[in-house]
Amino acid sequence: MNVDQYIGGVEHAILHLLYSRFFARAMCKTGHLGALSKEPFNALFTQGMVTHAVYQTRDENGRAIYHLPEDVNHEKATLKSSGENVEILSSAKMSKSKKNVVDPTDIIDQFGADTARWFVLSDSPPERDIEWTESGAEGAWRFLGKVWRTVSELGCDDKPSDHDLELEKASARAVIRVTQGIENFAFNKAVAQIYEFFNIIGKSESSSSSKREALKIMAQLMSPMTPHIAEEIWTNLGGKGLVAKAQWPQANKTLLEEKLIIIPIQVNGKRRAEIKINGNMEKNDIEKLALSDNNISKIIGDKTPKKIIYVPGRILNVVI
Repeated sequence: MNVDQYIGGVEHAILHLLYSRFFARAMCKTGHLGALSKEPFNALFTQGMVTHAVYQTRDENGRAIYHLPEDVNHEKATLKSSGENVEILSSAKMSKSKKNVVDPTDIIDQFGADTARWFVLSDSPPERDIEWTESGAEGAWRFLGKVWRTVSELGCDDKPSDHDLELEKASARAVIRVTQGIENFAFNKAVAQIYEFFNIIGKSESSSSSKREALKIMAQLMSPMTPHIAEEIWTNLGGKGLVAKAQWPQANKTLLEEKLIIIPIQVNGKRRAEIKINGNMEKNDIEKLALSDNNISKIIGDKTPKKIIYVPGRILNVVI
């Protein structure tokens, strides 16, 4: 006691959670628990449900007869066994009574366990319902296949490239964002960041050694979602031991610090102020920042600048 984090579906939150809170309060009153355990759970997270379309026919009395998804010809909306027309109802929470369930064994046999995990985590925020679709699972399977091919076909050219630093920065950003997503239960956002990171690796013109390090980091970031392929990638790229036991990657935040540049501001050729900008700041943003400076705004007053001349990284002149 206390439980750090309670995770459960909506039904559990209103039943198990309600009962346990009631008993904890009762036991506090009777002296069996301390006052700090009056609320037995420090944090609550209510997950969404996995849903699926419902397939039904009716008997001679009009009563519904439910059918498993694998028993239905989805293109024709008929039963595979008899050709009888099937009524397709909107998605509902998977349940044995309505038979709108997908057998995990079938999923694993067809796509693998990693694909199932990746699709469920990537499709929507975990607090919302997710509709299981064949196309969604296939999309997840294709992505993991693409990752594996990229790793398998990675070259051995270790000549440094001018683009290596860019990939290191992308790695640092990915580590920060994926870590934040996992820690905040935003698994779909963490997965989205891994997608983005992989696309950057694929388009990068960095050296093979730099890509190898980036893919090793990606394997670590993927490990909580897809443990099996992550281990294979880790081993293939020369990682030591198990990726599951490797220290979680730490972002080199100094790579993401933008250098500040001091830009003098002139009005009609006369220096009146200066501003600090990031080196990658857009021209329009620099102009807005300059015009909002107190000294510059006082000089300009109600006048509209005739021209703004900006020499990148050196000086900005306002002509009124």
